[in-house]
Amino acid sequence: MDRLRRARRLLGTAVAGAALALVPVSASALEGPAGTTTGTQQVQSRGGYFLGDGVNIRSRPVNGTILGKGYFGERFTAHCWNADGNWIYLTAHRGNVTGWVSVNYVYYTDSGPMGYC
Repeated sequence: MDRLRRARRLLGTAVAGAALALVPVSASALEGPAGTTTGTQQVQSRGGYFLGDGVNIRSRPVNGTILGKGYFGERFTAHCWNADGNWIYLTAHRGNVTGWVSVNYVYYTDSGPMGYC
């Protein structure tokens, strides 16, 4: 319950007038799984924050190597989803770690469409 209150408080103060940006991203720039995206496409990035402490940021969904950790309230930029929509490819702002995180541990502060990797 305390985490829910903290999450609501962060949500209320974290984003005031945030702008959405369309960023052209190529498959090689994403460094995601090989062969999952072809060419350059328009992908909408989303901002957000982690809902848990010590959330694993992985080299690939499910059982990839742990590249770093995300912590409650830490901001990130989400780049795209995997094919089933259960994992997102993101960059954590603290430490600048980029990798895959389960959608169960994140909250989006921006809305709008986001592409698949």
